[in-house]
Amino acid sequence: MSERPRSRRAEHLERLHRTADVPQANKLENVRQLAAAVRDGVRDTAALLEMLGVDDRHFAYYRQAATILGLVRVSENELSLTDLGRELLGTAEGSREERACFLEAMRGARALKPFASFFLGQELPHDEIAKRLQALTGLSYSTAVRRAATLIQWRKYITESLAPTKDGPVLPDLAGEIEARVRRHNALAKQEFRAWLEKLDPRRFEELVAALCGKLGWTDVRVVGGTGDGGIDITAKRPAPGQHNEPIAVQVKRYSHPVGPRVVRELIGTVATGRFVKGLLVTTADFTPQAREEAARDVRIQLVAGMDLVDLLAEHGVVLRYGAHREITRAE
Repeated sequence: MSERPRSRRAEHLERLHRTADVPQANKLENVRQLAAAVRDGVRDTAALLEMLGVDDRHFAYYRQAATILGLVRVSENELSLTDLGRELLGTAEGSREERACFLEAMRGARALKPFASFFLGQELPHDEIAKRLQALTGLSYSTAVRRAATLIQWRKYITESLAPTKDGPVLPDLAGEIEARVRRHNALAKQEFRAWLEKLDPRRFEELVAALCGKLGWTDVRVVGGTGDGGIDITAKRPAPGQHNEPIAVQVKRYSHPVGPRVVRELIGTVATGRFVKGLLVTTADFTPQAREEAARDVRIQLVAGMDLVDLLAEHGVVLRYGAHREITRAE
């Protein structure tokens, strides 16, 4: 569909509303979970991404939505909870009180004021909402249609009936609340444990990864502390079909910043000598996109980032373990 000519009034309204003020996050449930994670002290972006089950782009949408609604504020790239955010988290998930709080936030959001009557129950076609957004922000019509879909999802959430049905009253989703709380707990646990790993003595960190290798069923696990070929820290043998063991090279990087492609290339070079059939690169941090691309070119290379490392430690009972509800806790 072709875009309509911009009127002077549309150009004037554009100065009053930025495109960044129009939300793009469809699930208010996730907006609440982000606010709750901020309250609980989760700051690590990777932990927040995993908790919400989204990528970087969609995480930015949820952070934007929480900011637009006045639930969190951003200062020097750090998130903090507002009074309205605390009020929201004082309500039960999915309750009338929660929906009333969300409605208050929407009515107070500057960019959403033109849609106050819509959130209060006025019927507006999808196309009309998109046209209003286009006039207010200068968005293309196709983009405005997608942003309108978000506003429609928000209204659906806050106006959905909680009245008893013929099958009885609507009951709280306790399983959903428990699952959400476990996700937040695990996000905080991974953030704190990863920070602890970063400060761990280098030798102790190597021993921890070596213990994990043993739990994976690998044999002849040895910590060589970077004295091996190509700076290898750990060597091991992995049982393989045919009753023989495959030699594995493990390199560990106790970093607070992402590992780049140079380190990956070094490990590839070591594996290419023929002494090892697989190379494992383990870090407390993450990998740059370039490092991941480099590793993807060689099937013998496996990357283990900090969040995945904590998962593996808990899965195999090394220092950590999973509890009855899949919550991360200390191993006994």
